[in-house]
Amino acid sequence: MSMTVQILRSSKGLKSTLLLSAGLATVAMAPGLARAQDGDPSKVAKDSTVVVVTGIRAALRSAMNVKRDSDKVMDAITAEDIGKFPDKNLSESLQRVTGVQITRQDGEGRGVSIRGADPSLVRTEIDGATALSLTVGGGDRAVDFRDLPVEFVSRLEVVKSVTPDMTEGGLGGTVRVIMRKPFDSKKPFLAASAQGVYSSLAKTYDPKYSLIGSRQFFGGKLGVLASLNYEDRHLYNFKSLTTGWVRKVDLNSDGVLDWTPDIPRPDIERRETTRMAYNTIVQWRPNERMEFYVEGNYAQGHELVNNMLLQLSASSGVVDASKTTLAATPDAIGAYTVSHVELTSDATHSMQLQYRNIDGTLTRTQWDAAVGGKWDVTDRLQVNARYAYSAGKVRNMEKDTQASILAVPRAIIDYNNSQLTPNMSFTDAAGNPLDVTTGALVDRLDATFTPLTDTATESDVKLDLEYHPDSPWLTSVKAGFEAHDTQTRQDLWSRVTTLTSSSKIKSSGKTLVYYSDQASIANIVDTYSGTNKEAFFSGGDLGYSGGITHWNDNGLATWQAILDAAGVTDENSVDTANPNANTGGSYRQWTGNFNVREKTTAFYFQAAFAWPVFGVPMSGVIGDRVIKTDTTSTGFGQTTNADKSLSFPAVAQTGSYTNDLPSLNLKFDLVPRKLIGRFSIGKVMARPAPSQLSFAQTLDVVGLKGSQGNPDLKPYLATNIDLGLESYFSKDGFISAALFEKDISRFIVNTTIPYLANDGQTYSLTMPVNGADRVKVRGLEIGGQYAFSILPAPFDGFGVLGNVTLQRDRGFKGTNLLTGELLPYPGLSRTSYNAGIYYEDAKISTRLSYNWRSRWLITPSGRGGLPEYNDAFGTLDLSLDYNLTKQVTVFVDGTNLTNTAYIQENDPLRRLANETDGSRIFFGVRFKN
Repeated sequence: MSMTVQILRSSKGLKSTLLLSAGLATVAMAPGLARAQDGDPSKVAKDSTVVVVTGIRAALRSAMNVKRDSDKVMDAITAEDIGKFPDKNLSESLQRVTGVQITRQDGEGRGVSIRGADPSLVRTEIDGATALSLTVGGGDRAVDFRDLPVEFVSRLEVVKSVTPDMTEGGLGGTVRVIMRKPFDSKKPFLAASAQGVYSSLAKTYDPKYSLIGSRQFFGGKLGVLASLNYEDRHLYNFKSLTTGWVRKVDLNSDGVLDWTPDIPRPDIERRETTRMAYNTIVQWRPNERMEFYVEGNYAQGHELVNNMLLQLSASSGVVDASKTTLAATPDAIGAYTVSHVELTSDATHSMQLQYRNIDGTLTRTQWDAAVGGKWDVTDRLQVNARYAYSAGKVRNMEKDTQASILAVPRAIIDYNNSQLTPNMSFTDAAGNPLDVTTGALVDRLDATFTPLTDTATESDVKLDLEYHPDSPWLTSVKAGFEAHDTQTRQDLWSRVTTLTSSSKIKSSGKTLVYYSDQASIANIVDTYSGTNKEAFFSGGDLGYSGGITHWNDNGLATWQAILDAAGVTDENSVDTANPNANTGGSYRQWTGNFNVREKTTAFYFQAAFAWPVFGVPMSGVIGDRVIKTDTTSTGFGQTTNADKSLSFPAVAQTGSYTNDLPSLNLKFDLVPRKLIGRFSIGKVMARPAPSQLSFAQTLDVVGLKGSQGNPDLKPYLATNIDLGLESYFSKDGFISAALFEKDISRFIVNTTIPYLANDGQTYSLTMPVNGADRVKVRGLEIGGQYAFSILPAPFDGFGVLGNVTLQRDRGFKGTNLLTGELLPYPGLSRTSYNAGIYYEDAKISTRLSYNWRSRWLITPSGRGGLPEYNDAFGTLDLSLDYNLTKQVTVFVDGTNLTNTAYIQENDPLRRLANETDGSRIFFGVRFKN
């Protein structure tokens, strides 16, 4: 690390003009130089696109060659065969890449982090078109990889350094999804697969089908490829949660408040998902100098949601100290955590026990289309042009049903188990056990409808010219223009129908209250609510046996029964008049509705060069990219007037900024095609989340306080440096090592400023701004692969591959609210690794893979302002293929075979979540002609 530290120190304060001036001066003064074809970007692009692979070893060889030939720091994963990617999910494939970690949902890979950068700070492209966020209500830029079928993909690339012709937006790097093309193979092909998927939690068998075909016409001048994919999935997970911890009682009289649970709850999440995807690509080559293409990709994931929770507002109860015990050791501030606690309700402290269900549908839709081409005007001049359009939409039609016991008499929560999970039980006023599978004591029912639509669109125009001069050292000069028009919109509504026997509960805001007797309310639960068919946590280690395994499952029938009892007939409509005051007469969630538009214009210039340095062939790319961004944010504010009434005025605000992103990539052929050294340095940027750019102003004229977003936020900036060495010692083997640093600035933090409003009042306004802090992430990546071809048969079919990433951060100013200690950079695992072994011959191919990452910080300020961590996590996967014939293959694949659970915590003594997603087994048959 000392070498990279010295290099990084010497680059401190580097300005773009100095980088360009020094680089171009070096190029201009280089005498007697020889042209090196390995540095020609056009040659790299051509050689790395047309790839034909037919097995594990061939796929690894292809990916290795892409890495070796690239003029940038990058890694690649290629398909093992037509319609067969190494993993069942693109995110899960990407986790095999050095320096990449992933986030999961329902046991499936979802988001991608590169070298510690949050998934929302990673750019993803599908054949150059922007992949947009599908985060529900998030208003962020994190890409969801679950719905795009792996069968359509030819190659994944993770690009860690940049060249000026790359679209900006990736702080950690850029993920390139490269679809299979009709010109990839001259021979026509048809490939299909049919498979079943078994989930150990849902205990169901689900189907999945894929079909892909390609053919060329008119002597290879026209090529057409079409693909389709369909699958059903039952995605279940079980969570045992303690949703936060509070300090309100000194239980051992030592002068320090001790920790008791806030909201403990078991949670069963069930999503029956249907996925459909289509892909069509047409390529046309009228002559040797011209090539055009039209491409379209469509994917949709439709979920039937059925989630159920049993949650207790424990922090509202009275601690019965006589029946409560503490863990043996305190935490860092001397506070003890309960290991067993009993709580009661009284006249002023009421614990609510809630049977809560989230039902309805959620639909994710994404599509992109592109048209473009290239024209070799002369042997030296090439013109490239592209227009692309991307769209993403999430439609969340959730219906929330909640049955509440407003004052449960007694709750017992025991943490004396191996997993520190809350084992709960309840009693009635007489001390008898409370049956949580009936409507006993339920005196409130809520039916909530919260439709939410998030929509994002982007159009992109790109035009560049590349010239190859007759020069012994200047291999190409490239200049271009790119413009993006991106819009992100969120529409949010909410309506609550409450049925209760308590006269203390009144209509207000989005809630309309109707009164009924307790017996009638309990009868609705007993008549319309069933119980969960699967026992809670049947697929994982809960830490104890017994406990609550079944409780009221209030589905859509219960939701409808609440509305019928209240006499509500327009239950599915939120676009009706709201009679409550201070709502603007609407069920619209005013400040949750916004539209953010970003228009960007970029100009770039780069030069590729090659010459020997002290007899060593060197090639590289140097250049600059200048981007101007204009932002317009519209939406609604919320103002508290002098008479304490609320109004929701329409608001709009603009912002603008310009960024300069120079970069330099050098490649040294120390031993041509055998030993390669690399150095790269460049500036990158990632824009704020649209939700942070939304205006959404709230002003309280009584307290003279307020909050809002900030349309004038500037993007995150980083200077990235890489120094690497790659040894390619055989046609199937390599080992590489790289030192890297990311110097990140313009972090977004919340601050409070004085604000003079139109009413003449000055408010204390809290809003996100760009801070002055800088964070440096330094790391070492080592990766490699080896095929045992030198061994005698059958052992020559074995091979190994693996990588490890070590990272450290410095400068993050987030602190632990309790101890004041500095926290690590969120999302960064200090150590992560992948290890795999495979075997293949003419009949069999099998691969065993293990992926692991160390503990990481989820958020520096979660519930109660406390940091939240995810413990170390690892998964074991296995694939096995058997070739019945050259055309037909049967297979069995397994993911998360060890059934590893996600463990989250504030502190090792205070666990927040124990989540199990179970294992998945895939089995089926593939065909190719």
